[in-house]
Parts: sequence; C-alpha cells; structure tokens
Amino acid sequence: MNTRRKLTAAALLSLGLGLGAQSASAVPFTQCPSIGASPSCSILFTFGSGGSVTTQTDPSVGPYDSSDDALVGVQNNSGGVINSLTLTGSSVFGGIFAFEGDGLSVYTGTPYGPTGYEGPNTSFSGINTAKTTGTVNFTGGLANGASAYFSLEGSPSAITSGGGITPTGGGTPSVPEPATLALLGIGLPGLGFMARRRKARV
Repeated sequence: MNTRRKLTAAALLSLGLGLGAQSASAVPFTQCPSIGASPSCSILFTFGSGGSVTTQTDPSVGPYDSSDDALVGVQNNSGGVINSLTLTGSSVFGGIFAFEGDGLSVYTGTPYGPTGYEGPNTSFSGINTAKTTGTVNFTGGLANGASAYFSLEGSPSAITSGGGITPTGGGTPSVPEPATLALLGIGLPGLGFMARRRKARV
C-alpha cells in the first residue's frame, strides 16, 4: 500500500471512529454537580451517532431532595450539535413534568428558569396536560462532547423502573463539526484518486 493509500485509509478510519463514538459513561456520572442529597446524576441520557439515545442509571444516587425529585444529566457523543431531548415518563408522582416548586434551584440558590427545575442553558417546552411528556431544550445547542443537567419530578427509581421513561432524539438532526468535515474532505478526494487509478489500469 503506497503512502497516499495509507493516508486515505487512516482518514476514513478516523472518520468512522469519530461518527460512531457513543460509549457509555461510568458511574458516578460527572455530568451533574453535587446538589442536595445527590452527589451526581441519578439518570444519564447519552446521545450516540445518528441521534440514538441511551439511558443509564446510578442506583446508588437517590433523590436530591431526599424525597421525590431526580437529578438528570445529558451527554452528547453524537458527533454533532443536539438542540433538544423529548422525554415521556409515567404518571407516578403526578408526571415527570409535574413540577412542585422544589427544583434543583432550591438547593443551588441559582434559578436557571421559571420552573426552578432547569439546569444551566436548559429550558422546558411542549409539556402535555398529563405532565408526562415534555421537551428539554439546550440553549444554543449542546455541542459534541458537551453535557448538561436538569431535574425532574419523581424519584429516580420511580422514573426509570419498568421502562418508565422514554427518551427521543433531538429536535434537529446532528450537524457534523468542523473536524469531522475536515476528515471527510481528506477521505473523499483520496477515494476519487483511487477510483481513477483503477479505471486507468483497466
């Protein structure tokens, strides 16, 4: 394999690894700071390539209010920017969006939004009448590799038990970042060059 082919293969391998990265996070989930009785996130949603979303829990972390509220983190490993996350949960505790005025801001002393359950650069919209479905919006978009956190109504175990919460990918498709586009720019011309050489030999 000549030098040009080696460079092309390396570029394509890097591109594939970058787009496919969506490894799970280890506990404790560092995407959330210590708030109230919770030293870290009790629930973590991770965006992978293609906008897929996985759910992880840390059973050792209980409600941050020692009663019925959960600290939730989001990690973006999609390779692009994520604008929102829609969640559907059970009606336990009145619904995951049935906010009762004891959001994380009560414990941080910093209100990030009107409900008090928002975290930095997050907001809620589209909450249904039953308070079981709503959308978490990331102000300015959540960049690849970045994380965010917020809180929900209901204890972590009640929210997640029996598939009790369903995450749906961001409101807009992931947009490749400049580094990914650069790799693509390196790889595609190389493929074209190889195709022309093969054609010339025939």
